[in-house]
Amino acid sequence: MTPSQTDIKTQLEALSSDAFQAFCDDISGMFGVAMESKVFSGSTETVQGLKKKFKKLSTVITVKASGILAGDLHIVFDKEGLFTLAGTIVMQPEQRILTNRKMGSEKDAEELHDAVGETGNLLVGSWDRIFRENLEGHTHFLQTGTFIGNVWDDPEKEIGIKKEEEFLFFPFDMTVGSFPGFHGGVIFPESIFQKTTDDVPAADSQEQEDVSGVAQEPESEGAETQEVPDGTAEPAAEASKSEAPQSQESVPSVDGQAEPEPRETAQGAVSDTIQKMVQSLPMIPPEHARTLLNVCAKEVMKKEILWGTPEDSVQQAMEKMQQAGAAYMLVGNSGSLEGIVTWIDMAEAVSVYLRPAFSRWRRPADDATLQIRVKVIMTRPVRTINPQTSLEVVMEDMCRHRLRCLPVVNAQGKVEGVVTAFDIFKVLLNTSSDISVIGQ
Repeated sequence: MTPSQTDIKTQLEALSSDAFQAFCDDISGMFGVAMESKVFSGSTETVQGLKKKFKKLSTVITVKASGILAGDLHIVFDKEGLFTLAGTIVMQPEQRILTNRKMGSEKDAEELHDAVGETGNLLVGSWDRIFRENLEGHTHFLQTGTFIGNVWDDPEKEIGIKKEEEFLFFPFDMTVGSFPGFHGGVIFPESIFQKTTDDVPAADSQEQEDVSGVAQEPESEGAETQEVPDGTAEPAAEASKSEAPQSQESVPSVDGQAEPEPRETAQGAVSDTIQKMVQSLPMIPPEHARTLLNVCAKEVMKKEILWGTPEDSVQQAMEKMQQAGAAYMLVGNSGSLEGIVTWIDMAEAVSVYLRPAFSRWRRPADDATLQIRVKVIMTRPVRTINPQTSLEVVMEDMCRHRLRCLPVVNAQGKVEGVVTAFDIFKVLLNTSSDISVIGQ
């Protein structure tokens, strides 16, 4: 039975605590830093009360909730939290982070705007996973805005909350590595609880609305990968790189021979197919749908993973990928995931004059691009899932963020494998010979 709004309010402290800890675990796994959080009991607050708790410079991540919770909630980090989290995401030196925590200006914070946005994406992903697994009637969370500055002077303009408005507020403390702790809080406006249980649509229609709406979202900036059915890995470009010129017919290999470009370089094509498959799930016979959606990541993931280090050169990475017959590589040390690099990243990093078609104009400076370090071009952070994540959630995450590959990371931060779009295709196609799947 769908919980009442009163029931939800009583669950929010535990849900928020679990969600923040999931975020800490995700960041710990990606960056190898210890993180902890503690959520305190909620209370009714106003903007005036928050002005006393937070300095002028802070960041607010706005999250749109759909389902039993309907509307915008806001996650606030103080100045120290802003610079600590963003600095960790972009791997700033420890002393730089400490200096920004004490003396960082709004201009310094704005230079980290993209990193703050990525922090929000990771945070919202963790929250979505916990609420989806533990709150009946929850559909999804979606980050819709990131504000950096003094939000309290005009909160209605910046985040849509009136100065005299009362809301439910859960404060929290968080620590990252050896840095001093910082503070934050979650704002749940009363309007988010005004949806009655009768307003919550049936699960099937609710999920279809979720997925159909995802197609309109901007593409994720993270680069991911895919594998073709015969097991050969194939890269996917970052969203910002996905519109690479059509004239790039090949990528230079280290020995000067052309390496055929992957057959599919548009990340959206595979993601769109997964989206159509998710939309078609109601067409699957119930007995097969239950079997399909109960499958978890560890049951379909591939355990063979190609690793490189941040200090590898592009040339070394190319050699590893060629030898392994792969077109992507996870980057890290001692199995700790720091980033991901694809063959497309290589193509965009090295000079075009290394390609056979342009070799007569090749100069020593062009060869030098082969010595670029992987840490400069790799995508970070990398979206991950845990081994118990259901296939349904994996598919929706791929649709929402237009990904083809999700590394599987356990609670200890160790990468156990990867789930690709084509692993999902195999499960879909093997579940039943008479399943109707759009885009099969």
